[in-house]
Amino acid sequence: MATRKHRRRRRRSLRSDTDPESPALEPRHPAAPTILRLMACDGGRCHESTVLAPAELTVAREKWPVVWLDVDGFEDLATIRSVGQIFEIGDLALEDAITPDERPKVEVFGHQVLIAVRMARFDGDAIVTDPMAIFLGDRYVITFHDRTVPDGFAGVRDRIRHGRTRLGQGHLGADHLCALLLDAVIDGYFPVLERFGDRLEDIEESAIENPSRDLLGRIYDVRNDLMTLRRALWPTRDVLHALGREPTSFVGDHARQHFRDTYDHTMELLDITESYREIGSDLRDIYLASINNRMNDVMKVLTVIATVFMPLTFITGYYGMNFNTDSPWNMPLLNFRYGSLVALATMVATTVGMVVFFWRRGWLRRWH
Repeated sequence: MATRKHRRRRRRSLRSDTDPESPALEPRHPAAPTILRLMACDGGRCHESTVLAPAELTVAREKWPVVWLDVDGFEDLATIRSVGQIFEIGDLALEDAITPDERPKVEVFGHQVLIAVRMARFDGDAIVTDPMAIFLGDRYVITFHDRTVPDGFAGVRDRIRHGRTRLGQGHLGADHLCALLLDAVIDGYFPVLERFGDRLEDIEESAIENPSRDLLGRIYDVRNDLMTLRRALWPTRDVLHALGREPTSFVGDHARQHFRDTYDHTMELLDITESYREIGSDLRDIYLASINNRMNDVMKVLTVIATVFMPLTFITGYYGMNFNTDSPWNMPLLNFRYGSLVALATMVATTVGMVVFFWRRGWLRRWH
C-alpha cells in the first residue's frame, strides 16, 4: 500500500522585513528568480514578452486594454511584492495567492477580485491538485502558480495568439480572459477523471481475477485520490456559482454566462466523482468477496484430498494390525502371495472411483 503523508506547508509572509511582529519568510531557493510573463491585447494585436523589470508593468497597464500577467514561481518575494504594489494588491491577498494549501474561494475587494482554484494532474499514479490564484481587476488579470506546477494555460495562450478570441474588443475584456482561464482549469479535470476511470476498470478486473495484498493498497489509494478531487471540486463549484450568479465587480453579463457554463461542467465532474466514489466502495467489497471465494476453493480442494485419503488410511490401517495367521478368523489375503498387490489395486480403484464421483458432482471444478 502506498504511503502518503499530508504535510501543511508553511505560509509565506510578504510583509515588510522591518515589521518586527511579522518577519518575512526566507525563500528556500534564492537563486531561482520569479518569472513574469506578460500578454497584452487590444482586439487586433497581441503582445507577448517576459518582464525584466516590474516598472514595465506600469507602462503596459496604461497602454493595453487587456493585460495578462503570469507570475511563475514564489521564491523571489521582492518581485512578488513589487507586483503587488503596482497593481495595489494587499499583503494578505498576496499571501493567500502564494499559499500552497489554499482552499478554493473567491474574495471581492474594492478594486479587484481574488479567485483561488486548484488544477488537477497525475503525479505518477497519484492525483494531486496544484493551487492557482487569479486576480481580476480593471483591464488586467494576474495569475500566480508555483514553478513546479505544469502550465495549464497553454491552450488559452494559443487561442489568443491565433486570434480565436479577440481580447480587448467589445465585451471581451479582462473578465472574459478570467472566464477562459477558469474554463481551462475545469477542463483539465476531464482527462484526469478519464484516466482514473481506466484505472478503476483495471483494479476491478484484478479484484475479480487475481486479488492480492498489493491490490488492497491500490484500492485505498483510489479512495484517497477521490477525496483529493472532492476537496478541490466542491468549493470550486461555490466559486463559479458566486461568479456566475452574484453581481461581481468587473464581471459583465457575457462573462457570467461563461462562468455559469463552467459551473455546469463542474457539476458534471462532481457527478462523475460521486459515481467513481461508489465504484471505489464496491471495489473493496469485490476484493473481499474474491478473497473469500478463493479461500472456499482452497478449502474445497483440501477437503476433497482429505476425503480421498480417508478410505486409503482405513485400508492400510486395517491391514496393518497384527493378526494370528493360524486362526480360522484371520484376515483374508494375509497368506496370499499377491495380497499386497490386491490391496494396492483396491486403494487405487477406490481413489479413482472417488475422484470420478467428485468430478461428476462438480466439486473439483474451480469457482468462476
